[in-house]
Amino acid sequence: MKYSFFSTLLLAAALCPVSCTLDKEYRPGDVTPVSSLISPEDGRYEKFRSGSDATLTFSWFPAYAEDGMGVQYEVVFYDSPDRNNEYRIDAGFNTSIEIPHKQLDKAAKSLGIGNGADGVMYWSVISSRGVNEAEATVAPRRIEVTRLNSFEVLPAEVYITGEGTECGTDLSSAFKAISEDEEGVFTFYHRLEAGKGFTFTSGKTGDYTTYTIVDGILDDHGTEPATVSESAVYKITLDFNTRGVTFEEVSKVIFNFAPRTEDNRDLAYAGNGCWKMTDYPVVFKQESWGLDERYNFRATIDGTEYVWGYVSNDSGTQSGEQPASYFYIYNYLYASITSEYPYFNYSFKFNTGLNGSTVDITVCMNGDTEHPTHIIDNIR
Repeated sequence: MKYSFFSTLLLAAALCPVSCTLDKEYRPGDVTPVSSLISPEDGRYEKFRSGSDATLTFSWFPAYAEDGMGVQYEVVFYDSPDRNNEYRIDAGFNTSIEIPHKQLDKAAKSLGIGNGADGVMYWSVISSRGVNEAEATVAPRRIEVTRLNSFEVLPAEVYITGEGTECGTDLSSAFKAISEDEEGVFTFYHRLEAGKGFTFTSGKTGDYTTYTIVDGILDDHGTEPATVSESAVYKITLDFNTRGVTFEEVSKVIFNFAPRTEDNRDLAYAGNGCWKMTDYPVVFKQESWGLDERYNFRATIDGTEYVWGYVSNDSGTQSGEQPASYFYIYNYLYASITSEYPYFNYSFKFNTGLNGSTVDITVCMNGDTEHPTHIIDNIR
């Protein structure tokens, strides 16, 4: 049988989708193992601390991928040099990472070292490219550690109750804490009465745990309620990872209409971590470029000023109905804002339809809502 040039082209075209697909199919290349660990040194001792500045730096020599692309790394911790039980921490594409002590403490816990106890764990690095992984060729390095004195079981939620609280001794009326991003960390904004007792619980009914404060730390065996020496509204931070507790007085919360700082107004404490301002006349400021409708809140906590504001610097013009998440409040240290006009940063914007209205505004910093937020209502 004879084939014409045209039929040959048709045959080639028919085969091309299959062969071309096979040729272009992505195959991740192999990756070399890490050949040397740099720091920390073998046999290092580290006593874990709870502060945000408590970290330990891990570094190693780079690995290489067969396809020339970037290599990803994980720092891996073992319970023995035989690399049995492991706990991994992602380091991305970096050959060095600062790991917080709190995260190292979780690694030690997963490897069987008890709360507050001394123990040994071993670290190494796993390199990867796609689905391919390689363990370091050198022996894991030994780290001797002393773990944080945390609780074996961290509560999923926390409540405050007692004679010295706003909600009294009826546990069914206890107020719920804000659950922070870090597991085991909770915050109350709450008024406490001097000399009157209060405790924290992991629930209102059923099998719950009661916590009090003994010698300055959280304790789940003490029976004597905690007290404070001065009546005030406090920001109470509980860290069950470290049994830590701090009390900071919230002396002021203000509404800040950014274009007219002389229009700042105090919000009155209304209970359960809420501050409220009534009968506020919303009047946007006319600028050469248009109407300015930006606002946020500022809180003074233990003499330090914070911005309670929007999740980012630009919230965009607001018209129509905003989602509930638009009103979520995020906390920023005012002194850390480096712009020329820091009172504009992290501002919300009034809905364009509110210009000329009178409203009430409530800031809610409690665990009753999904996230700290504020409410604009009673619009008239």
